[in-house]
Amino acid sequence: MIFPPPNGSPDNHSTNIEEDYADISEPRRRQALNRARNWFVMLMVSGLALGVVVAFGVVQVLNNLGLTTKPDAPLQIQIERNQDN
Repeated sequence: MIFPPPNGSPDNHSTNIEEDYADISEPRRRQALNRARNWFVMLMVSGLALGVVVAFGVVQVLNNLGLTTKPDAPLQIQIERNQDN
């Protein structure tokens, strides 16, 4: 059993989790740790690779839309004044 049963489950007869895992042999424990480490590394590498691809795509889209270039003319703000006075 990898995960303990839920609290309301009829299989939840043991309250000490260490008793449940006392029968796991050392080679099996090492194998589980290696498998967990491999999954962790694989998920980290794939997440970083996906992040690099998405970042590269975002930069390309911004460049293609012209959102990274400097504006040609400076922004001019005109203030409207009331001529009623």
